[in-house]
Amino acid sequence: MKPAIVAIVSDTHIGSTTALCLPEWSYDSGNIDENGEKIEASYKASKEQNWIYDNWLDFWAYVKKSAGKEYRIIAVHVGDVVEGDPHHTTQAIPNVEDQESLAVEILRPVANFDGLYIIRGTSAHSGDMARSEVRIAKELGAKQCVFELLLFVNGIVMDFAHHGRVGRRDWTSAAAGIAAEAALEAAKSGTKPPRYVFRGHNHLVDDSGEKMPGTRAIALPSWQLRTEYGYRVSPGKRSDIGGVIVMPDGSLDLSKLRYFAAPGQRRIING
Repeated sequence: MKPAIVAIVSDTHIGSTTALCLPEWSYDSGNIDENGEKIEASYKASKEQNWIYDNWLDFWAYVKKSAGKEYRIIAVHVGDVVEGDPHHTTQAIPNVEDQESLAVEILRPVANFDGLYIIRGTSAHSGDMARSEVRIAKELGAKQCVFELLLFVNGIVMDFAHHGRVGRRDWTSAAAGIAAEAALEAAKSGTKPPRYVFRGHNHLVDDSGEKMPGTRAIALPSWQLRTEYGYRVSPGKRSDIGGVIVMPDGSLDLSKLRYFAAPGQRRIING
């Protein structure tokens, strides 16, 4: 079997008006015409969403170029595929089934690689037992849709789960603790320790580096700019947008970890 590139993304929150979306999307309005046929509503992505989508295409084009014909491509989505209806938000496509259909459309090219794994995310977004992600994974033919995944590729173990901790300030970090916990659990169970531990959920990058010898933990960026809820809980903070790539030799490619210059974000204006 050929070596593989592992491309990792998280927290796409598809269906949110601040997250990854196709440039234009039609969905069920809930109304019918005089012939009893359903009337579709048309959603056009915002300038900010088009910026996210352009970077999404750039990320996967880079993955394909890096793989060439020499390597397989394994994709891992680390949860919160769709926005769902958290906090009774008005910043989302109202029907969760429409969100799921949009997610399938966006992720189908990714599912056509050599393997797709989906981690189950937060019930507030994906429903109890992450039912939205289960349905999406089934539709896409994903290899697994699980809460935790230990993946052995190219001679190393990678540990994936959605929930993790991050340092909320740029000068703090929680990633080293996560790396130590994962290494300790492997030692207690007598299994091979993970080389990398990947966590999502917080939309902020956090990296343990090599503080824990042999195990490195990374909190992943997202594909969603801040919502109203985000402005309340994290004023003054941006959401990191991007993904991580593990190369066939086990090294990390972090060149797409953060995409900058999102439109519509914090700017200094003249008073």
